[in-house]
Amino acid sequence: MSAKYESRAARNQRVGHAGQYFVVAELNKRGAFAAPIAGKMRKIDIIACNVDESRTVFIQVKTKRGGKTWHSSIVGSQPMSPKDDERNFWVFVDLGDINSSPRYWIVPEWWIKDDIYKSHQAYLNKHGGTRAVNPDSTHHSIEESRLEQWKDRWDILGIFE
Repeated sequence: MSAKYESRAARNQRVGHAGQYFVVAELNKRGAFAAPIAGKMRKIDIIACNVDESRTVFIQVKTKRGGKTWHSSIVGSQPMSPKDDERNFWVFVDLGDINSSPRYWIVPEWWIKDDIYKSHQAYLNKHGGTRAVNPDSTHHSIEESRLEQWKDRWDILGIFE
């Protein structure tokens, strides 16, 4: 199919798959066992574990190819506190252009759910308690600057020697 006629959904799916495969490759390169999950199992894209299989983590991947934000949803966001033994993570991937290497932000799920909740509440407070354009929308943008502390934090997965 010509790129000229490729649908937006097909492009987005291809970008998403690329992000997943880059994350799987990076995890394996660093010494973990990692594999993509076929389909959408509870929003888990990758399962990964350490070499002795004593710790397993579940990863949701958010990928962008350009632009300033990743796209997410307010669904499931809520006030949360740190978990001692978090096993669910989000990895944000910026593929960049064809001549650059991907960049990664590894974020505990409790933190991103809390961050989305707080950011959305702040937005609502600025707009009188409802979304400015579409009150029914669940879309939520995540700017790179919000994730700064999580850049290249592969260590928090706890699956490397």
